[in-house]
Amino acid sequence: MRKQLLIGTMALLGVVQAQEALVYRGFAELRQPQTLPSNEWVWEPGEALFQSLVPGTLRLIGVTEQSRRVQVAAQPNPLQAYVGKEVQFYWEGQWRRATLVSAERNLYLYEGRYLVGLPGTVAYPDPSGFSAAPGPRVTFRYQGVGAATLAYLTRALTWSLRYTLEDGELTGWATLNNALGHSVRLGRTELVAGSVPLLEGGFSVPASRPEARMLQAAPAMADATEAEFVGEAAGTYRYRLPGEVALEPGLTELPFIRARVQPVYLWRLQTGFSTERELAFMRGFRFVAPENLAAGVVSIREQGVFVGQAGTSDTAKGNNVTLMLGPDPEGRATRQVEQQARNRFRVTTSVRNPKPYPVEVEIQEAMPQPFTLEGEGLERTPEGYRIRFTLAPGQGRSYVYTLTLQQR
Repeated sequence: MRKQLLIGTMALLGVVQAQEALVYRGFAELRQPQTLPSNEWVWEPGEALFQSLVPGTLRLIGVTEQSRRVQVAAQPNPLQAYVGKEVQFYWEGQWRRATLVSAERNLYLYEGRYLVGLPGTVAYPDPSGFSAAPGPRVTFRYQGVGAATLAYLTRALTWSLRYTLEDGELTGWATLNNALGHSVRLGRTELVAGSVPLLEGGFSVPASRPEARMLQAAPAMADATEAEFVGEAAGTYRYRLPGEVALEPGLTELPFIRARVQPVYLWRLQTGFSTERELAFMRGFRFVAPENLAAGVVSIREQGVFVGQAGTSDTAKGNNVTLMLGPDPEGRATRQVEQQARNRFRVTTSVRNPKPYPVEVEIQEAMPQPFTLEGEGLERTPEGYRIRFTLAPGQGRSYVYTLTLQQR
C-alpha cells in the first residue's frame, strides 16, 4: 500500500513523467501517465486539487475500472488533544495558566471559575493537536496492470489571453493560472478557446485553516516561441504550446501570437430614427483576423499613445475583428429633416473627416415599425438601414433618404 501511495504522490508532483494538459478558459483536463500495480491503486490528490475536481470526469485509461472509493476525513478539532492540560494565555501584561475542560465548548478552568474562551494570546504546550488530518483519498479497483493514464478535469488550472495592438502589430500573451499550490510540469500542452460549458462545481471537503498564498507572475521560458494553431474541434480552437511548460503556483505568461494586421480607424453610429441636428459617433478599430483568433482583451496603442482596451470574441481567420473604445469628440454627423407630410420625412445626413488619416464610417438606424424607406446606397435591414463608406482626410459625404411611417 505504501508503494501505491508513493506512486500517486509522485505523479501529482510531476516528477515521474510530464503530464499532458488541455487548458480551457475556466478549467483544464490533465492526463498523468501511471504505472499501476495489479487490481488496486490509491491516489492522494491533496486538498486543493481534490476541491477543484469536476465531478464525473475522473477516470483511469488503459485498465477496466470496477469501482472507486472516495474518502474525505473530517477535520478534527485541534483543541481535543489538550483537554485536561494546562495552557497559557497572555492577559493584562502577564502570562497566566488555565486548564482546558471541553474542546467542543471551548471551556477553560481559571482560578476556580469556568470561562468560555480565553482573552489575549493563547499558548499551547506542544504542537501535537495541530497535526494535519489525512487528505482526500481515491481508491481505484480495476482489471489490468502496468501502463495507464489518470485523467480528470480541474478548475485549478486555467488560461486567459491578452493582446496588444500597436501600429499594425498584433501581439498576444497567454496567462496560465496555477491554483494547485505546487509546481506542475506539463509535456504536450494545448490551450482550447471557445464556449465549453461545465454544469457542476467541485467536490466538497471540510474547511481547513486559512492559508495565505502570494500570486506572482513567473517569467516566461527564454527560448519560447508562439503557440501553434492545430485545428478546430466541435466549435473550439486548439493551440499547442512549444516544448515542456513548467508552471509555478500563480501566474505564468507565455508568448501566444505575433502578426501584422491592417487596422482601420472606425466611426460607428447605431441609433433609432432621430431628428436631432447632430449625432455622435463611437470610435474604434477594425482589422481582418490573420488567423483563427481566441477571445481576449486587446490593449490598443497609436503613435505611442495608449488609447484604450476592448474585448474580442473568438474570431475565424478572414473575419473582421471590431474593437470599440468610446466616443470621439470630432466624430459628428449633421442632419437636416424636412417633414413633407404628417408621416413622411426627407432626411439628409452629412459626415466630414477632420483627421489627417482615413476614417471608416458605419451608420445603422432603426425605424419605427411599419415603414417604407427610399434612398440610394443604403443596405436595407428588417429594422431600418445600414450604410458604410470611407472618408479620406478632409473629405465629406452626404446621403439622403425618404422615410414614410405607415399607419398600423
